[in-house]
Amino acid sequence: MITTLTLNPCIDRTITIKGFQYGGLNRVLHTRSDFSGKGINVSIAVHQLGEATECLGFNYVEDSAFVKESLEKLGIRYRFIDIEGSLRTNIKVFDEQSSTMTEFNEHGHYVGAEALERLKQLVLAGAGDAAIMVFNGSVPEGVPKTVYQSLIAAVKASGVKTVLDADGELLLEGLKARPYFVKPNLYEFETAFKVKVRSKQDIVRIAREIIADGVELVCVSLGKEGAVLVGGDEAWFAPATDIKVKGVQGAGDSLVAGICLAIRQELALDQMLRYGVAAANASLIREGTLLCTAADFQAMLPRVAVEKITL
Repeated sequence: MITTLTLNPCIDRTITIKGFQYGGLNRVLHTRSDFSGKGINVSIAVHQLGEATECLGFNYVEDSAFVKESLEKLGIRYRFIDIEGSLRTNIKVFDEQSSTMTEFNEHGHYVGAEALERLKQLVLAGAGDAAIMVFNGSVPEGVPKTVYQSLIAAVKASGVKTVLDADGELLLEGLKARPYFVKPNLYEFETAFKVKVRSKQDIVRIAREIIADGVELVCVSLGKEGAVLVGGDEAWFAPATDIKVKGVQGAGDSLVAGICLAIRQELALDQMLRYGVAAANASLIREGTLLCTAADFQAMLPRVAVEKITL
């Protein structure tokens, strides 16, 4: 089973326009609202790709019924710690003309020490059923930046492969626990390691430093440029596929889901990248935070090209 953790769930309200005018009038083509959160997105993608999954995390009491009904409708297992407050709302403005997303994300409600302790026990219990555990996304106020580090370290003892997809201090602190697989995007990668990436080889060199510290796999998503996956002595690049993009939200989470599926199937590194990019592409062709489907994933797989990177 692929188990995910979401500490800061949300409602994503996506507004689609054509030709964004900063400071001017923008005509809305259409809008949609989706229940979301990075770990939840990964679980939805995993489920729709045919693998068993479970969502763990915090759930706000004012929206508790809505959250549970949403996951039950999808047929996804969940276990949550209920806390006071309501779901945050994130506004996503997608410009069809440039395929660019502009985001306005709220903070989550404050979480206290007692809820954090209950969460740790929940994660430890969830590790008993998991082959892979995914730790990703932002955290609400009151949650320390070391939360992923401590939770990853706690579950690794049970033999679970751990995945980290976070930014800033959450990423840097989480790396100290040596997760199996990490997936920053290019901005997160450059910001965390204070570098300016000018080539794929730059990514490989830094990724190998991370791997030398105990991480097994490093994937850096490059948006419109594709993705790079580094593991051991190999490094692979998948350029972007020529597709009509309808929504970018959740594509990175689908990338994580696809690679996790490939890890479960013990595929080679190049095939892991193909799975990840095919899943991401299958999300990019859907609106809002709609995630990849098995049919679209299978259709995308043969269209994903990969090439080996040499230094």
